[in-house]
Amino acid sequence: MKTKAFDTAIFIFVFTAGFFLLLAISDRRHIFDNTEPTFIFGPSLIMQEIRKPTGPVTKPKPLSIRVAITQKSPEVFSYAHGTVMVRDKIYVGMAARNGNPFPTNQIFVFSDLSNLNDMRVVSLPTTGDIGSMVYDDLNDQIYFMVSNIGGLQIFRMNPRTFQVSTVISTTSIDVGMKPAITTDGKYIYGITYTDPSTIFKVNVNGAPQLLTSTGHIMNGHSAVAYRYGSSTELYVAGGEADLFEKVKADDLTSISKRYFPGCSITDDMPYQNIDSKGGYVYLGCERIPYGYRVKTDDLTFTRFSLPGSSFGMFIYGSDLYNAAHDGNYDIFKAMDISKPKRYYVGEDTQLNELFVSTTTNSLYFTGWWGVKGLYGVASSSGTTL
Repeated sequence: MKTKAFDTAIFIFVFTAGFFLLLAISDRRHIFDNTEPTFIFGPSLIMQEIRKPTGPVTKPKPLSIRVAITQKSPEVFSYAHGTVMVRDKIYVGMAARNGNPFPTNQIFVFSDLSNLNDMRVVSLPTTGDIGSMVYDDLNDQIYFMVSNIGGLQIFRMNPRTFQVSTVISTTSIDVGMKPAITTDGKYIYGITYTDPSTIFKVNVNGAPQLLTSTGHIMNGHSAVAYRYGSSTELYVAGGEADLFEKVKADDLTSISKRYFPGCSITDDMPYQNIDSKGGYVYLGCERIPYGYRVKTDDLTFTRFSLPGSSFGMFIYGSDLYNAAHDGNYDIFKAMDISKPKRYYVGEDTQLNELFVSTTTNSLYFTGWWGVKGLYGVASSSGTTL
């Protein structure tokens, strides 16, 4: 009887251990999702996950709504990078990469989005890549930076007259190959694509006000600024460095940094204002199928799944858009990051920059890897984008 009781106890122990082992294995995604990334800058932060209790780490791709390319511009560029949209006009600058055979010292202006053959070419008095462009709605000016020249050159363009003039030109700063600029209407802020990087600010009327190269992330590739009352905060990200940083705009000191391992943050990084304390910055990842919504006040974030990795995120009206690697674009209606709606353009068409026109009720995009020109996509299935 004693031996039988002992055998019974052993059986119960083994059965119980096996049950909990199977439970842990079946719940491995839950364990994975609650493991925070390692943060090399300061303490770790709260990470909120949008996820289902069960299922694979990468969600199956939802079916896409097929759309048709309704028009295409003449084949005048193959790698658009610095772009803006102002009053339903699209301005395209480009870089000499990915086999781009066209001169990069030109800006293409599409003034009539119902006819992409209606195009103006504005030539620049310099050479170099137009890697970053930003619109200043306070002064009604477009600023763009010429990069990959061993110096710093920023120009302004009047979107009404298309006149181009110099803001600053200096060799005291090397901005590198893929830098970024942004503005709050008083200053133009920028970060260089170098290691270590330099963060600078320039008065919109010219002359550098301040620059610093200590304590910042490396290889700056995206930037956005927002003014809260009388002060401005600057947010920058480091592309292949997987780093995001919050900077005090008056003296360019670093406030805090966050590390997103394996992400490779895209250069298109939109800001959504919430209240007087701040808002959200949305980050897309080029290497992994995730996006991040980062709170600007404390840099806590929500990671959300994407059907595929991202080339850029954009906000139009009340919706978040994602330009995906795989010939799709995703729309998160009302900024609901748990419910993307996919629109399929084509396997041979990788989207890079997106624009939405409420006048024509269409989406426009430039491509990646030699997809030449500007493309128009009509509203899908007769519905509003």
